[in-house]
Amino acid sequence: MSTAAIVGGSIAAAGIGAVGSNMAAGKQAGAAKNAQQLEYEQQQQALDFQKQEWQTQQGNMAPWIKAGQGAIGTLSGLENQGLQGQGPLAAWNQQFQAPTLEQAQNEPGYQFALQQGQGALTNSAAASGNLLTGNTGEALQHFGQQLGEENYQNVYNRAMQQYQQHYNEFQQGQSNLFNRYASIAGLGQTATGQLGSEGSTAAGNFANISLTGGAQQAQQINNAGAAQASGYAGATNAITGGLNNLGQYAMLNQMGYI
Repeated sequence: MSTAAIVGGSIAAAGIGAVGSNMAAGKQAGAAKNAQQLEYEQQQQALDFQKQEWQTQQGNMAPWIKAGQGAIGTLSGLENQGLQGQGPLAAWNQQFQAPTLEQAQNEPGYQFALQQGQGALTNSAAASGNLLTGNTGEALQHFGQQLGEENYQNVYNRAMQQYQQHYNEFQQGQSNLFNRYASIAGLGQTATGQLGSEGSTAAGNFANISLTGGAQQAQQINNAGAAQASGYAGATNAITGGLNNLGQYAMLNQMGYI
């Protein structure tokens, strides 16, 4: 074989090896880039889904939070009015008024009972011949005083019971009004807490998807770079091997073996 043929064959073999190495490396690098692109798209889809779910939860909770905020505002306004002695949450300001003697005497049935009792005492005294004695007068006076005291005590007790009943009704009404608004405010507070928890979960998911996706894409980019570098190294080795063969051939030719 001629020297030119040998030299040409070595150069061609080195070139073929370099080209083949570069082609294989290019395919590996392309596959890694395609994988990186696919992972990026999947990451964006996952992030978009998380974003959509978070927005949906915000929309679902918004009416409850809005209602709770409104209830707090209304309740705060009523409390401020109450501190000024106005509105349905104003403090109880009715003082108990003890009934007067005249009111007790005008109590239905009192005059009738007084007349009936005095009549019975008078008739009894007249029947016994003691109508005009001091004992009869004393008995009538004692009866009137005792009946008046008992009647006044009864009238007083009824007035106190009515006052206490009105106070209890007032307190119950205020409690019912306050509790209604407080209940709605509590629902808003619960919704806010749930939304905060879901927000923390969503943020964790966002971070996890971003970090995991970023790491996977970085690995694919690294794989593409490594494949390309491997191709360059392979091409260099092929060319270096061809040059080494040429060098060896030249040395043998100089020594007369070829």
